[in-house]
Amino acid sequence: MKLFSKKSVTAVLSAAALLFTSCDSLADDVLVEPSDWSEGVMETPYYLMSSIGANMYISSDSLHLAWSDDGLTWTAFNSNGAVQTTNSGSNHYRDPSIFRLNDGTFVLLAADFTSSGEIQDLGSRSDLNYWGHPKSTIYVAFSNDLINWTKGHFLKLTEGTGKDGAVRHCWSPRAVYNKQYKCYDIYWIGDNEEGVNEVYLTQTYDFYSVKSLKDNVIYSPGCSVINAAVVKSGSSYYLFARDDDVDFATGSGGDIQVAKSERWGKGFTRISSDYINRVNGQFTPENVMYPCVYKLKDNNTWVMHVNKKNDPTTFSTYVTTDISDTSSWKAASAADPALTFTLPGANIDTSVVMITQEEFDALDAVY
Repeated sequence: MKLFSKKSVTAVLSAAALLFTSCDSLADDVLVEPSDWSEGVMETPYYLMSSIGANMYISSDSLHLAWSDDGLTWTAFNSNGAVQTTNSGSNHYRDPSIFRLNDGTFVLLAADFTSSGEIQDLGSRSDLNYWGHPKSTIYVAFSNDLINWTKGHFLKLTEGTGKDGAVRHCWSPRAVYNKQYKCYDIYWIGDNEEGVNEVYLTQTYDFYSVKSLKDNVIYSPGCSVINAAVVKSGSSYYLFARDDDVDFATGSGGDIQVAKSERWGKGFTRISSDYINRVNGQFTPENVMYPCVYKLKDNNTWVMHVNKKNDPTTFSTYVTTDISDTSSWKAASAADPALTFTLPGANIDTSVVMITQEEFDALDAVY
């Protein structure tokens, strides 16, 4: 079985280019100035969704792409096959996110699931100790066209440790431009020494090195949180994350809560204890993961897709016109029968970036 279609351009990255990089300070002459891209004034009529598949195979744990021109109907590129793989270690990564840099090009961030390679199913290349190799690095690659990915490397984000002195994992890396400090901020999920997952922030100018490896926790609500996704509305930032401390007897945990920050970098505070996907009552866990949040072109409706934890191939979709009100979220079909969402395949760990007509045309010609 081929990993790529006949139309696909194989983006194989040399293992020799995979470098571990970090430093404690960077010169001011590499400051990232604002641009029309960071100010959001460029015309970007298409949504591009990045994801991985729902299985633990190399062909699944690689970048998958889908597109939409309205945020409702999504179509997979490459017949929902992988469009990029790392060609390093065991080739596994998760939580891919594509971020547009201020020069208009793109960076791919993903959680590094490269294992020791010692215990694998040689037939499927599935790592039989999949969760047993925590990494303090993330996978990074660059692209001018979303087709050819180059300069792949591992970037170290922390020197911290998790439970029992293990290496702290770095999951769900996402990027935000920090206009105040003229740099990029990578926020990610890490486990502390008690094994509780929190949201950390690490700053970089170039995604090759970081400003500091010291801990900078921006969200720690008193429970373990995973799958963080941040969006901006007005001047405020909203962080969506799964409360991972699940207790079905009490109804606590297992679903999505929202935190807010009035200014980026000041840390997030949970708006309320409401689980926004529990539209039929707050006492029964729905047990969902991977919130993917974006705004429709009406510039009024916010959308959140989530996967069922025990059935990751099943999506549920929720909408609101008031992102600051945790009680305003409704199932899409109940909010408006016209809001019919069609999502690509059995994919998880989704995130969305906006792209231009030219960028879409190039992708469509290849895949």
